[in-house]
Amino acid sequence: MALSTAACVDEAVLPAPAEVDVEGGFDVRVVEGNRLVVAAADGRVLLDGLAPAPIAGDAPPLVGFATRQVTTTYEMQFGAFKPTLTPHGPWAVADSLDVSELKVSPRASGRALVVLSFSTAEEGHLVVDLSLPDGEVPEPSSPERRTKLSWGFACDTEDRFAGLGAQAFDADHRGQTVPTFVTEGGIGRSTTDDYAGLWMLQGQRHSSHAPLPQVLSRRGYVLTVETDRRSTLALCSESETAARVEVDIPARIHVFDGPSPAAALERASATFGRPRMPPRVAFAPWLDAVFGSDNVRRIAQKARDERIPASVIWTEDWRGGEWSGETYALEEEWEVDRTLYPDIEEVADDLHALGFDFHVYFNPFIYEGTQAWEETAHNGWLVETRAGEPYLFTGAKFTNTGLLDLTHPEAREWAVGKMRDAMALGADGWMHDFAEWLPTDGVVAAGPSYEQHNVWPVLWQEIAREAIDGADDGGERLFFARSGWFGTPELVDVFWAGDQQTTFAIDDGLPTIIPQGIGLGVAGISTYGHDIAGYQSAAGPGSTKELFFRWTELGAWSPVMRTHHGAQPDKEWSWEKDPETIDHFRRYAELHVALVPTLAGLAAHASATGVPIWRHLALRFPQDATVWPITDQVMLGEGLMIAPVVSEGATSRDVYLPAGRWFPFDGGASVEGPATITVDAPVTEIPVFAAAGTIVPMYPPGVATLVRESEAIPGPSAVGDDRHVLVFLGADGAFEEADGLSYVLTSDVFDPEGALSITFSEDGAQAEPLASCEPDGSVTPCFDVSGDAVLVFVEGPGVVAVNDAAGHEATFTTSGGWGRTVVRLRR
Repeated sequence: MALSTAACVDEAVLPAPAEVDVEGGFDVRVVEGNRLVVAAADGRVLLDGLAPAPIAGDAPPLVGFATRQVTTTYEMQFGAFKPTLTPHGPWAVADSLDVSELKVSPRASGRALVVLSFSTAEEGHLVVDLSLPDGEVPEPSSPERRTKLSWGFACDTEDRFAGLGAQAFDADHRGQTVPTFVTEGGIGRSTTDDYAGLWMLQGQRHSSHAPLPQVLSRRGYVLTVETDRRSTLALCSESETAARVEVDIPARIHVFDGPSPAAALERASATFGRPRMPPRVAFAPWLDAVFGSDNVRRIAQKARDERIPASVIWTEDWRGGEWSGETYALEEEWEVDRTLYPDIEEVADDLHALGFDFHVYFNPFIYEGTQAWEETAHNGWLVETRAGEPYLFTGAKFTNTGLLDLTHPEAREWAVGKMRDAMALGADGWMHDFAEWLPTDGVVAAGPSYEQHNVWPVLWQEIAREAIDGADDGGERLFFARSGWFGTPELVDVFWAGDQQTTFAIDDGLPTIIPQGIGLGVAGISTYGHDIAGYQSAAGPGSTKELFFRWTELGAWSPVMRTHHGAQPDKEWSWEKDPETIDHFRRYAELHVALVPTLAGLAAHASATGVPIWRHLALRFPQDATVWPITDQVMLGEGLMIAPVVSEGATSRDVYLPAGRWFPFDGGASVEGPATITVDAPVTEIPVFAAAGTIVPMYPPGVATLVRESEAIPGPSAVGDDRHVLVFLGADGAFEEADGLSYVLTSDVFDPEGALSITFSEDGAQAEPLASCEPDGSVTPCFDVSGDAVLVFVEGPGVVAVNDAAGHEATFTTSGGWGRTVVRLRR
């Protein structure tokens, strides 16, 4: 797509293009006097501005620039927000664009509507500040009323858009109009954004607890709408030939040009924050345990007896719980329930002795009638009404609750103190729940709550970060959150998908996990997990054995593998339900803990570059239009394709493999892509494929925990630098673990059959041919043939070289460690 004017127009009568004198690899100019075009230095058009046109009635403004004043109010119930937008007059459409150095002023009949100020923060990063003309500023006492700007640009048939945070339905948002306002996801979701019926309980299509306004375009850029207010992105939805961003002024638009998707994410995350590198324990299996001290101990001991290699026990009812019919609801205090956990300090000690970290639970609600209410409400530490009273609403327990004012310094100090108290009892972390429920018509210490709503999750996460990072005891701790906005990636250790239903439903069940994860990845949130088998069973039968099996399989290939007892525990399937389930869960928990060197290495890469652990297929294959809308496949790192079964009753599925050679992870003949293949997937199996050139370092068997290891419960130090490394020949590749062990592959494409000659050069020494291994494995280096793989056993760093009779060659280099490495070569 080259920058040009329309060929059918007599260029002699058109104004000459007016350039905006920006640098940083961008070409910004006004063409035809009324269209703004943003292009890359190589001529790729990124934003191809629309021309002015009449707008019929209240139709969307499918034009380059238009403004109008709008009052936006919200009705809040149960954390869901129903917006009402009241326009004050029609859209004013810009009929010309004035250019003055680094500024563009869209004008209607000579009147300036808005000022766009351009700058380049660094190479490949264009910043556009949006302000009102003539120094106008919004009226702070009326936060609901603002001038909205619509900025429109052309769509072509190849445009695709990924991202926008935790979105449950779509991987490609082309054809969608997406509002970005933090809200509860709801119990189930409508396929539209209409607010009808029980809108406060059932979510809308784009209801999201982390709707970050950031999209990755197939054209190779990331566009970010920097505002703390509601914005809307209409992505070829109102017209197949037009997209637009609608945002309150003032705001800021960022364009990060790659031109590759990975490079664009790297640029964007350098500005908006890269994923935090969590403690290694994040990548171990986690188990939930509730119902009091004795049951928590029972579950921990059973996990060890059944050889489940978990490292975290998390106990959300540490502060109390009660039954209401089939539902087990938490007590709403901020401290331990000594009735349910009279000996919580000893519980923590016992868990630690078994090789577990101990996690608890916090949320920002302050329920009327609790001890927390007595400690906060009378001090003025709650969100207030405009009349100065605590702002009360019906909470999740259907009783009155308020919210801690997260902008009040003393309220924040109180919350940090409660979290430190939990740490003093032995807690090593916690679920950091909610933060979506801030009403927009209240008052906080920082001013109108309207301006703080989308920021509320970040303020809540700052408190957890302060509590953990400020503890001067040498302990390594983490928290996991579900709501987010700009700033979340650098704050949270782990992010989870929220409260899915315990079903295979496409609107709120297992199928929503991958779309949310890859949308969050574009927004910089990488260490991601979910409640295995879901959480919410209201009006449903609860999770089934099949659902638990399928969700466990996806959990094992997720950055974080964690169970949850669910809202109605007696209805839910669990890992200890029967012997077959225990075996299934053990198998996948062992796989997950074996993958820790890979997962932690990908997390370190994400923290350094912004490229997430779970990746939309388009990050590697952006020009393949087939991959953009896929919602049931995800890349783990650069080369692993995870394709879970997310449909009830299915025992096979179609898998799309992009261009290149792909190997079934657990063995079998390779496949040349692009191709769609049908693969068998019994209920105990998950299809996984590895691209040629992929390197997967794994712990050898025997790692039972990642924390508090002992001779009886071995951990990473028991295996040291020993690794089992899967290497898929046929292309070059490289991988670096978080602790510095590294691997480099250079490889031709090998025939699947035929004899191989293998040599090993230990740390620069002369290469020596390898012999077949002795049956007892006592002599290394050596090699063995196992099915369709060749196993090479070596010790220390060095180079494995592989050759066949046809002259194909591969070298695999290990660096940085002195352990025993089992290299599994697939060709």
